[in-house]
Amino acid sequence: MLYIDSVPIVPELQAAQIDFKEKRIPEGLNLLIVNLMPVKQDAERQLLRLLGLTSHAINVDFIYPVTHKSQSESFRHAKQYYKTFEAIKHRHYDGMIMTGAPVEHLDFSEVDYIEELREIHDWSNTHVKQRLFICWGAQFALNYRYGIHKRMFKEKLTGIYRYHILQAHPALFEIPEYIIPQSRGSYMDPGEVMEEADLDVITYSPYTGIDFISNRKQTDLFIGGHFEYEHDTLRNEFKRDRDKSEATAVKPKNYFRGDSLDLLPAHWISYAQQLFQNWSDMMYESRWSERDQTEDSLH
Repeated sequence: MLYIDSVPIVPELQAAQIDFKEKRIPEGLNLLIVNLMPVKQDAERQLLRLLGLTSHAINVDFIYPVTHKSQSESFRHAKQYYKTFEAIKHRHYDGMIMTGAPVEHLDFSEVDYIEELREIHDWSNTHVKQRLFICWGAQFALNYRYGIHKRMFKEKLTGIYRYHILQAHPALFEIPEYIIPQSRGSYMDPGEVMEEADLDVITYSPYTGIDFISNRKQTDLFIGGHFEYEHDTLRNEFKRDRDKSEATAVKPKNYFRGDSLDLLPAHWISYAQQLFQNWSDMMYESRWSERDQTEDSLH
């Protein structure tokens, strides 16, 4: 069961038997989503579907970086329906998700809203219990928090990949194998990740490197891929890339049936649902109490 404030995605997800409340749910978990994806409506639907299938009632707030300069339809959508960081920073959240962003070709310092993201990250250190950073959001957080450098692949990593689970983690409870969609052109330096004492490498592939990283307290999760992707998301991305430049578009691996654009079964989706259930359980177990919030506000 979800409550979201004004974002017009509700009817589409109600058709998928996801329940919504018209008012904030007092007993619900409070979750903040920093949506940096280029097609914000798709990311909304993907994340809310997974959150709505968990056993928890969740109040969801979306924010966007107001310092970003864009005339895109997606940015206008965020400006119309999302909150600003300034409007929510007095609140405490049980969880925060920071999504990927289409800026991995840029140095972090070249991203026009990087200072705003750093401010959000610093604020979340004291106002958020559990954080989930996805794709470029994970790269940003690892760089800002630990100074780990971003490296570029020779060509875009796109497709469905299986990873070895190196150690147990509560987010992977009852997930027998780690299969996840990838869609990125960069990765975090694996040597620097493994040298950082506060980080645990949870999943690894000899072909694509590290994917799932956790801090030692298990309050911060960094995931390189996109568990939230729907069955046809990579195909839609490939078609958009091909329309821009057929010469440079990379066909997703382990995703299409033969040489066609017919899709293989989406084996990762059940694992994605379990991971979001597990992560929402982690939020619930560490959620803010009224006393916690009162004591924090006095410091």
